Amino acid sequence: MLELENISFYHRTYRVFYKSEKQILSHISLKIESGRNYAIMGNSGCGKSTLAQIMCGILSPSLDELGQVGQVRFNGKALHLNELSQRRNFYSQVQMLFQDSISSLNPRFSCYENILEPFLYLGAGQRKEQIDKRIVELCQKLGLPKDILGKSVAMISGGEAQRICLIRALLLNPRNLILDESLSGLDYELCDEVLAFLREWQGESRASVVLITHDEKIALRFCEKVYLLEVGKLNTI
Repeated sequence: MLELENISFYHRTYRVFYKSEKQILSHISLKIESGRNYAIMGNSGCGKSTLAQIMCGILSPSLDELGQVGQVRFNGKALHLNELSQRRNFYSQVQMLFQDSISSLNPRFSCYENILEPFLYLGAGQRKEQIDKRIVELCQKLGLPKDILGKSVAMISGGEAQRICLIRALLLNPRNLILDESLSGLDYELCDEVLAFLREWQGESRASVVLITHDEKIALRFCEKVYLLEVGKLNTI
């Protein structure tokens, strides 16, 4: 289980003669339980992506106005990512897909190499034949031709890149999947197909999915719990 407790975040700008400060998140608490879907909605710039990055350890919470700092917990323990072993353990179980999928891929690698790279660092206990079979299977389920694996990133569309990033994340069999506007570049029909696949995958894995979106229809259709992030506060819809 992934848990946020009393999370605040400030964007601070320091200059020679002054300091500016803007509060992005204010005292947010949230429990992400296994096997459930969560949506976090809000206008552009409200802090949705900031919250997602705190969930997966990319950003750290800020001190609040009382000088206290919130905590991210994973499986009941405070999240610490100082050691390589800690990062490997956490990111093998928590994966995040970013909105800009093209920038998330290495342009020097083929799609296959991009998919395989994190598995080489985080995966264990599977033979290459099993991995390749799983990659092809995921391509088929997500409507991608097998020959896309040999293509460079420059040769694929944004929608294809988003699905390549999804395959890369799912190859690790994560317990928590965070999608930061990752479906926004897909047309309605393809988005429905991806959501249907995620439901199937989730039914088998009992993983949790956190969907960061501004699309209320998708949020209400896919998620059991929907939250609105507004003025730094997270409220249930």
